[in-house]
Amino acid sequence: MLFKIMPAASAMLLVACSSGVATHAETMSLKAEQEAGAESITPVIKHAMNEGVPINPVASSNQQCIDYFNFLRQTGDKHYQKYAKEYTKISEGYDFLQAHEETMGADAKRVYTMELDMKLDTLCLEVNFNGYRVIQQKVRELYGI
Repeated sequence: MLFKIMPAASAMLLVACSSGVATHAETMSLKAEQEAGAESITPVIKHAMNEGVPINPVASSNQQCIDYFNFLRQTGDKHYQKYAKEYTKISEGYDFLQAHEETMGADAKRVYTMELDMKLDTLCLEVNFNGYRVIQQKVRELYGI
């Protein structure tokens, strides 16, 4: 029986997306543009240059939870790393379940699967809500203009 392979694949996508941090060469190129007065340096890129977060946007993954994570990562939100660690831990739980499904009893599999599903759904909702709060803060900033 195949148990939740998508979260494991999603975790690999999440890790791949979050490992695309700005390299030294990219940062130096962007700093050179900035020093030359180029207007293409956006606040997100400036943040990436200072904080080492990914610069290039990630297209939609067709998986809503991953899209929530990508949005949060791209905004440079301070909670992203915490959520990414939790996601990885849940994914490891699915890996454990898949590796031991033959030796686990039916009730144990059912309970463990329900718990993992609940944790994943809760985490995705938290990430989505945090993204909403980021947007809400940006709207508040616009009121001050």
